[in-house]
Amino acid sequence: MMAVQEAEITAKLNGCFDFIKREIYVKQSRIILFYIETICDSTYISQYIIDPLAQLQEYPSTKEDITTAILVSKFDEVSDAKQAFESLLSGSPVVIFEAMNYAIYCDAKKIETRAIEKSQFEPSLVGSNESFNELLVDNISLIRKRMNTETLKLEGYLLGKQSKTQAVLLYVEGAAPDDLVETVRKKLQNMDNEFVLDIHYVAETLSPGGTLFDTIGFTDKPDSVVSKLFEGRISVLVNGTAFALTAPCFFFENLQAQDDYSTNMLFASLLRFVRLGSVMISLLLPGFYVALTTHHFSLIPSAFVFKLAVSRSGVPFPTVVEVILMFLFFELSREAGRRLPSQIGQSLSIVGALILGDAAVGAGLTSQTTVVVTGVYAITSFINPRFTAPVSVWSIFSIIISACFGLHGFYLGFILLVAHLASLRSCDYPYLFPLGTEKSFRAANKDVFVRGPLRKISKSFVVRGRK
Repeated sequence: MMAVQEAEITAKLNGCFDFIKREIYVKQSRIILFYIETICDSTYISQYIIDPLAQLQEYPSTKEDITTAILVSKFDEVSDAKQAFESLLSGSPVVIFEAMNYAIYCDAKKIETRAIEKSQFEPSLVGSNESFNELLVDNISLIRKRMNTETLKLEGYLLGKQSKTQAVLLYVEGAAPDDLVETVRKKLQNMDNEFVLDIHYVAETLSPGGTLFDTIGFTDKPDSVVSKLFEGRISVLVNGTAFALTAPCFFFENLQAQDDYSTNMLFASLLRFVRLGSVMISLLLPGFYVALTTHHFSLIPSAFVFKLAVSRSGVPFPTVVEVILMFLFFELSREAGRRLPSQIGQSLSIVGALILGDAAVGAGLTSQTTVVVTGVYAITSFINPRFTAPVSVWSIFSIIISACFGLHGFYLGFILLVAHLASLRSCDYPYLFPLGTEKSFRAANKDVFVRGPLRKISKSFVVRGRK
């Protein structure tokens, strides 16, 4: 009895409009072909499967006869019905040789997707502008194009009990620590999701959770993935997603840009300090402003206190309510700009911010000083888009605790932030790596706060010690 039955396949897929069944007779014996028309290349199937089989003079009697008859580049045996359905639904036709009690699948996929386009998430001024698309094989080809090495390893997985989504784990053998690879491998194997639709399902499995900071990296640029693989990290690609996951991901990595490695070393290092300063300003400035204006007027220069009092005259709200109200206006404007088409969204964000700010000052809802503080916060938060979520929430927390306890609350909030960052781990690696030990800092200090010479930083630096 055949492991793959015609009736079983027909019964489950017969109601699908794109399910095709074709029978070919050779010497009164049937050869049955099944395929899904919308994800297969019908012309390829006709030319290299149907035509050669239809021209056979004798019915195949051995596997060697099938190898000679079918002209496809890749085919293999189908051992059971489950494998037959997986092949069909992934774009591979199944051929049943009824007289031989034998079945095979052939590679004839044709899935429509976007062309390789310019990166929208990480635009580059002088470096590569290629970005991933939603097709897994295209994304792997972009990586292989840049990595002509036999040490690049790719392990395939099917994720999701129902979706059977293809995923690939990539790492460089000898550069990626064995314990890191084994940790990610086990978590992928133990995923029990009913369906996996994009890379974030995998990220949630690898991430410890309980934080607004990304402990897993995301990128849509193949050159960025390649550089991280050579550094000793791993990457995961999921079919249907135009982003790659990289791990471990560290805090200071978010202050770096791919353009840093294509521009002058000194200027790139200066930009990293600018990004770090912008993160600190966006996190600390609103809370510090509320603490001073609410509890510590004596610490503000006298001339500025007078101007501040004049600007706040007529404002009916305390400073904390005033700042939170302006933050709400800004977040609403940013969210509206994000959801609308890009050209309209950008215009709306700029015009909306100008109109709301001017109208709020004119209506006496806020002071000009608060508008300036909110504007500085907005500009600095845009410099590091990866920190948008944590900066928004932590700055509100800092405002509230500073309003309650003054500078004591402000310092307490800062200490809690640092403690929280120090407690985070990315695939069992400290999130604040390389801070912590002299050994770890020396291993990576050529490419953390400053960008060192390319010949010195082009080495694996992900240390193997995790404790």
